[in-house]
Amino acid sequence: MDESGNGNASQPLIVGAVELGDDADDVEKKIRGLHRSLSARSSLFGLASFEEFRKNGFHASTNPREVVDRFLELMGSILFRSYMVTTNRTSFAGRAESELIELMYVKLLSDLSIKHRHESELLCYVEQSEGMQSIIRRLPASVFKQSCRTVGKATSLPDLKIEMVAKQDYMSTAVIDYVMAAVSRWLQAGCTTSPKDYAYRAFREIEASISMLYSLERGRISSRKDPLH
Repeated sequence: MDESGNGNASQPLIVGAVELGDDADDVEKKIRGLHRSLSARSSLFGLASFEEFRKNGFHASTNPREVVDRFLELMGSILFRSYMVTTNRTSFAGRAESELIELMYVKLLSDLSIKHRHESELLCYVEQSEGMQSIIRRLPASVFKQSCRTVGKATSLPDLKIEMVAKQDYMSTAVIDYVMAAVSRWLQAGCTTSPKDYAYRAFREIEASISMLYSLERGRISSRKDPLH
């Protein structure tokens, strides 16, 4: 899980999660293998964004184009589902961004908890960031309350276990980072449907992975049951 657009009011705020299922370990190995391979590309030595990539791993907004293209190619070869909650902040004037992020995590995790209510536990990795530690401590209780409100009664839910990880320690977190980057560009482009627009074409590349894209202002934008295409 990760968040995007925080600290930048010109971008939509997005909280997202990627679900890898039983293939999680294999996907992590593939991503690490690609990182090792790309890190050895001598033609990029000395490029600041490449040196940052070698140190910190994949990140959609800072990776050089040669890295971005290869990672997107890898994403096209793996199976994953993505879940996102977004806001343009217009309905929450005066609310601190940290409050919005926590509200969105509660929405996202309550939906996932209900979906996996027959499982014994739900293990979530959150990319390490300032301010998330206190939010994480409150999430299990808040998610349980929200899930019960959604279902309409007390219900059995998986034990929610959340761990903070550095991007380089669990590189699979880059998948949701890249998905949110594509969604953010598309939202900023007014949800364009013109093939002439790169933002639309990039969104179409990852659209099949989207199980839920929910806006706090607009409601559901896209889902597996009700896709845009």
